[in-house]
Amino acid sequence: MIGLKASEIAEIVGGELHGDDCLVTAAPEISSLKSTPGSIFLAIKGENVDGHDYITDAFAKGAVLAFTSRVSSERCIVIADVVNAISLLASHVRNSLSELTVIGITGSQGKTTTKELLSHVLAGHGETIAPTGNYNNELGVPLTLLRCTESTKFAVIEMGARHMGDIASLCEIAKPNIGVVLRVAAAHLGEFGSLEKIAQTKSEMIEGLKGKGVAVLGTYDSYTPKMSAKHAGLVITFGETSENPIRATEIELREGCAHFDLVTPAGRSPVALRLVGLHQVANALAAAAVAHVLGFSTDEIANSLSLADSQAKWRMEIHQLP
Repeated sequence: MIGLKASEIAEIVGGELHGDDCLVTAAPEISSLKSTPGSIFLAIKGENVDGHDYITDAFAKGAVLAFTSRVSSERCIVIADVVNAISLLASHVRNSLSELTVIGITGSQGKTTTKELLSHVLAGHGETIAPTGNYNNELGVPLTLLRCTESTKFAVIEMGARHMGDIASLCEIAKPNIGVVLRVAAAHLGEFGSLEKIAQTKSEMIEGLKGKGVAVLGTYDSYTPKMSAKHAGLVITFGETSENPIRATEIELREGCAHFDLVTPAGRSPVALRLVGLHQVANALAAAAVAHVLGFSTDEIANSLSLADSQAKWRMEIHQLP
């Protein structure tokens, strides 16, 4: 996180500072066990656990400020809505980091794996921040952004949705430079009611792009390619057919993992994924499309994809039985 005084933070979030001023230098945490020197502890009251009961523990770990809904014995900013406050702070930090490139990723399937593949590719070109686990909601996205500093070059932000408007709200905070929609499928159909509403929700990613933003769209369903109409700027598609500038050819499965030729407008290069399943080709192509937009060569994209391992435990792992 960029360094900010507690008094500055109170003004940004519209809260009241109790205690003396201090410098906050580390990203916020929602678990007192993960608090670090110079950090903010978010005292969130849940159904079973009240974060206010762990403020002292967080300060013992090095936290210097807490966001609370009531006055604490430790230095705190009292605010009516802690989650909204962290969103306001994240938006401020995002606006302060003008050199930061934010890539937003959404879709019914493949978000986490695409995030991991892309993060691996980007890491060779500069400091890259990405969430660990499924930090893809109104709390996780701000927490990820608040890990960024002046030295961060890329932030890969996974965006999920439970309701229409959720992704639009997350885009207001993250302000993505590149927006990726992987595909529209029946995941969460019960919550949205129809594929059309799911598509409308995912398209909020593209609507959230500014004029110079780039839309990256999969062509694995009938809904996602049509989202190009929602963006006046550059649109690039990926898939496995010839009309896509980023595509895979010569796809085959070897020992459970996909091998293919990555084709971009700049050339062709072989990829040997370490991830299990042919469906990983689409995720790899999405990552390749973003890297291509950022100016990476086809060879270096292919090499990075071939070296990437999944960090998501138990996702599509092969285990040899005795």
